[in-house]
Amino acid sequence: MDASGYLYAMAAVGMSFAGLSVLTMILGQMLGGQMNKFDGFVARSWVQLGFMITLGSILPPLVALFEAPTPMVWRISSGVMAIILGCWALTFPRRRRAAKSSPLPMQVITFCVAMDLVALALAANAIAVPVKRLPGVYAASVTAILVGAAMLFLFAFVHWYEALLGHEKPSA
Repeated sequence: MDASGYLYAMAAVGMSFAGLSVLTMILGQMLGGQMNKFDGFVARSWVQLGFMITLGSILPPLVALFEAPTPMVWRISSGVMAIILGCWALTFPRRRRAAKSSPLPMQVITFCVAMDLVALALAANAIAVPVKRLPGVYAASVTAILVGAAMLFLFAFVHWYEALLGHEKPSA
């Protein structure tokens, strides 16, 4: 598996992202912010994305330990991650609406569509992508989850920071 070094690095980044997410919430509370239902949803979403990145990164080496042929390692890993990410992304708007009834901002809609496309790419990798491209598509998909999670983090963080400076409720 030539991609194992990259995936192990991604696993470390995913765990770091989950930890940073929790620290950000703690910092917000230390600065006087009260954690409400929406804040809990956002923090939980960030941690879930961090763990999803980590799982996606360690899954192929785990499957390889069972001596599966290399193409099957990538297809099985892609299928598992397509199901996990697809379910998570498709239910995100409903879960967000349960936490906060305001309309979804365009950035959040874009994030959801991007994660749905990544889940479709993983599903295609599980069933149709040529063997030579399996590792690349898989690694790019896990990286796309990280980039999407980071963009969502920055979007929410900017709104919280602006609200903290202006002493108003964030609208995200």
